[in-house]
Amino acid sequence: MARKIGSWPALLLAALILTAGTFCGKAQPGFDLIIKGGTVIDGSGTAGFVGDIGITGDRIVKIGRINGSPAPTVIDAKGLVVTPGFIDVHTHCDRAIAEVPTVDNYILQGVTTIIGGNCGGHPYPVSELFSKIEETGTAPNFGTLIGHNTIRREVMGMAMEPPTAEQMEHMKALLRQEMQAGGLGLSTGLAYLPGTYSDTAELVELGSVVALFGGLYATHLRDQAEGITESIEEALLVGEKNGIPVQISHIKLADDKVWGELERITHPVEQARARGIEVYLDQYPYTATSSGFTSSFPSWAFEGGRERFRERLNDREQFIRFKDHIIRKRLTSSRGIDRLETIYIASYRHEPGYQGKNLKEILLEQDREPSVDNAARLIIEIQENGGAQGVFFQMDESDVEALMKLDYTMHASDGGIQVPGQGVPHPRNYGTFPRIISLYVKDRGVLKLDEAVSKMTSLPAAAFRIEKRGRLEEGCFADITIFDFQRFSDTATFSAPHQYSRGLEYVIVNGEIVVEHEQLTGRLPGRVIYGPGKHTQEDSK
Repeated sequence: MARKIGSWPALLLAALILTAGTFCGKAQPGFDLIIKGGTVIDGSGTAGFVGDIGITGDRIVKIGRINGSPAPTVIDAKGLVVTPGFIDVHTHCDRAIAEVPTVDNYILQGVTTIIGGNCGGHPYPVSELFSKIEETGTAPNFGTLIGHNTIRREVMGMAMEPPTAEQMEHMKALLRQEMQAGGLGLSTGLAYLPGTYSDTAELVELGSVVALFGGLYATHLRDQAEGITESIEEALLVGEKNGIPVQISHIKLADDKVWGELERITHPVEQARARGIEVYLDQYPYTATSSGFTSSFPSWAFEGGRERFRERLNDREQFIRFKDHIIRKRLTSSRGIDRLETIYIASYRHEPGYQGKNLKEILLEQDREPSVDNAARLIIEIQENGGAQGVFFQMDESDVEALMKLDYTMHASDGGIQVPGQGVPHPRNYGTFPRIISLYVKDRGVLKLDEAVSKMTSLPAAAFRIEKRGRLEEGCFADITIFDFQRFSDTATFSAPHQYSRGLEYVIVNGEIVVEHEQLTGRLPGRVIYGPGKHTQEDSK
């Protein structure tokens, strides 16, 4: 437990010890915080050891054995695991971090750094968000990618055609502006609007701007099923042409037609890595995805915006084309799986009563036959009424485990900031990191603890060029997670997702305790993680 050294005898004794050590020439410096006797897993992938950690200010200044050094706060970590704070490189926390700076559902997983702006979307202009965070603070550290969909929408709206030369220069200028503000790289959401309207040449050219600032390219692929190999190859081309790292988001085989065919992913990735291209994958440890329903429609359905979409719905021929596309894409299984039972509504403003129910349950509630035809019509109705967030069970557990083992795969949530009681979101928002430790390390032995920790810490720090974080080393920032290995586990489920983890003893961000015995302290010591473009700009002034 944490204890305060505040009594006069304790202070006098500490002073005498420090003075005696000075006369002997062997004094250790005083610390602000000492973590004593924990099993230290330093993030490097090597086995843990029992040791102490001394923290002064926001830095780790001593790892090893600490005897007789004064500190206002001492954490007794005997019997606990001490790791670097977890880094989640794939979140959508940029959407609400200014309103919920405590970021409860991430901090209470042991996450100390979050990266937003994924899947092609970010708050524009990003400088405004950074200024707000600098002013009010956050519990975790925060950085963000720059979204291609956002940039394209600013310049071209919902136009389906390729950009003109003038529009391309405008997009590049906006991307340059956002990178100079501190963006970490470019993200794309090529299954979403309007990114789906772009071609490879557009992405390669925008990647050239990212290269100027030492950023990376992160992508939600065009296709995560039968076309996944070609989609990966497109991403690799963007990286190879521009000499920048490639991060493939939430990797999966998202259709039962391709379950078990891991070489569709590993072959192009490992060939690229052999050629010297820096490629990483991130993955969440669940068999269900979560997204809006727009990706269930053909991309041309939304060309020109929402009003044009509604006009098309009134055209019988186009309505039928929508319906047939949804049946093929969302509601058909090659293995006889009833897709109506595997698609749930997570949040739906128009009809909150549908939240937490699958398509079959909703149709039966409406006294409609639970057929694929009616399910497709229901999806169209939902989109016509403003859209909804869905949960889609699409993956096979054995594929999840196999992808998790790859050396270049890191753990990430693909979640966002959640407020308890609002909707029925994917449990990954609350449980990704403790689930890895509890289910895939402790219960199933898919990974060793030191492997899992490195995939949560040093690997994402290396991929995103986050300096002095992701390791427990002297000189690194004091971002630290401490948990009880036997108790640390997720409690969030698909039916009851708004539940925090258990067994999390402490979380420390930049040297300050933000979680103590599973409870938030309310402190906001997090910092903005700026990309190299901001530093380059400031250095040139």
